[in-house]
Amino acid sequence: MNKKTGAVYLTFLIALLTLVGCGGGNQQSPASEESESDQTAIKVWVMGSDEYWRTYHDELVDRFTKDNPMIQVELEYIPWNEGEKKLITAAANESLPDVSTIAGRWTAQMAEMDVLEPLNNFYKDDYPEQFVKAAWDTTQYKGKTWGLPVGFTTTGLFYRSDWLEQAGFEQAPATWEEFVEVSKSFTKDGHYGFGLVGYNGMETTMFWAPFLWSNGGEFLTSDLKQAAFNEPEAVEALQFYVDLYREHKVAPEGSINNQRQDSQDLFLTGSVGMTTVGPWFPKFLEKDAPNLAFGIAPYPVKKKAANLGTADHIVMFNTSNKKEAAWKFIDFFTNEENDKKWAKYQGFIPYRKANIENNEMANDPNFQLFFDVAKDSVSYPVLPEWPQIDQAVAEAIQKALMGEKTPKQALDEAAETVNALLNQ
Repeated sequence: MNKKTGAVYLTFLIALLTLVGCGGGNQQSPASEESESDQTAIKVWVMGSDEYWRTYHDELVDRFTKDNPMIQVELEYIPWNEGEKKLITAAANESLPDVSTIAGRWTAQMAEMDVLEPLNNFYKDDYPEQFVKAAWDTTQYKGKTWGLPVGFTTTGLFYRSDWLEQAGFEQAPATWEEFVEVSKSFTKDGHYGFGLVGYNGMETTMFWAPFLWSNGGEFLTSDLKQAAFNEPEAVEALQFYVDLYREHKVAPEGSINNQRQDSQDLFLTGSVGMTTVGPWFPKFLEKDAPNLAFGIAPYPVKKKAANLGTADHIVMFNTSNKKEAAWKFIDFFTNEENDKKWAKYQGFIPYRKANIENNEMANDPNFQLFFDVAKDSVSYPVLPEWPQIDQAVAEAIQKALMGEKTPKQALDEAAETVNALLNQ
């Protein structure tokens, strides 16, 4: 383990200890220790534990075992907010499963910890061409493929179309200035314009990131060696975000502690007129607020269009001695049929090119916008330190929202932390 890898691994272990309360590849696979004559059992972790999530994955495993009767899948569901901690603990205890779905933001750090199996030898050379490039690129780190995409999504601006009409606007806000104007018009009689997110965690960074990119800012320099989120474009973007809360007062009091689910709930209950969510949200609106009139639009633009593109991954751990069976499951999990099923079931954008090009979902007015803005999607930098960088940025945003520091001071302080991390 080199100095860089050791520093990253040590960082994750320290973070763990301080937590409180909280078809595809037909190419011959590498040799494994499993027997062709005996049933092989593989352990699979799936991040996400609600009933809706379980129903889909239980059915997928049933179909897989029907097609592959010699492979038994031992499935365990892990709540998302416990996933990273559980993976790091299992890595330290050498008790990782054979396969797991993980957040894309964790992949590089797990690769740097030397616990993932690179997948390059399991598929043919043309295999990556079957995937949407933006989704495939999130799996790449240091020239190797560390997982396959299992959930690709962009985000958009959900707004109350009836409120917009009542306020005299003919269309959703397209610029920052219009966004402020519309938010102000919605803020009255106990209602607010925007469901701002401000707690000190990754979802706050997610809400702010499109404003950063739209203003021409970046999180890191192009060589990924220094913070860039304290440059003038970024400071201006954070000032805009802070002003929504502190100056214009178009977000509810207490938004500095709100997470993404809080913002969605405020929209569902009619407390706020706008929020930013992904393509899965319309089905919840239909179920929980069937009479709510809403529209979906791209993020408001300052200098250029931008939205957050994210992907979850399915990975194989290098401690598995059942790699052939593990790859069969990974390949099945992400095949064209299951990509289409998952996109339709969960409300994600397909990650297989064939499903992007021939998908009836693209004609659904509640989904079409997300196909349209996918070309403008931007992903987070792929590097093992990203979770800590993400956290440092989120804490800076919250400090600025609380008025403890100016946006410039908060971002400069976070940049010092990040630069020290990147230079270890």
